[in-house]
Amino acid sequence: MTRRVPTLEEQLAVARRDRRRVARERLIRAVAGDRWRRMTRLVPVLFAREGVLVVRTLILPWDEVVAGLRVERAVFAHDTAMRVAQGHGFLKGGDVFAYVSGASVVDRLAARGLVSPEPHHDAALVRPWPGPPRLLACIVAETPPHRALEDGSRVVEGDRLRAELVGVVGLRADLFALAE
Repeated sequence: MTRRVPTLEEQLAVARRDRRRVARERLIRAVAGDRWRRMTRLVPVLFAREGVLVVRTLILPWDEVVAGLRVERAVFAHDTAMRVAQGHGFLKGGDVFAYVSGASVVDRLAARGLVSPEPHHDAALVRPWPGPPRLLACIVAETPPHRALEDGSRVVEGDRLRAELVGVVGLRADLFALAE
């Protein structure tokens, strides 16, 4: 199998595209300023790799599932931690992110009718396509550092939240500003 050598016009188009991308990234870094430096110093936390990821479809509304997880002493992570603590999140998908101590927590939620009993096939953390709201529960042996809120919710600490954000969506200064 032979490969065709790109024409001069094709090479020029690729070079122009790459120059535009570099200019856009440079502008983002310049506008973000000191925030960019703080963001790039973080070690990203990959939520899905912290333990065993279990994905279930929400049957009841988001706030009822969050209340059920609050009873189960889950630690809310990523977008859910931001919504519970600040009243607004990073994403618009309506998914619930939480660290739980065991698979039995998810099974109890399913038995109470909050989430579906069968696993959901889509484990993408950030979806650019529409879909049903899901519970993304990471089963861990030990919950990450967290803080308790007045309503009894437990959310990951601020540094951990920022590291999770970078691990899930990458270097997004606009979203990082919300976490700060």
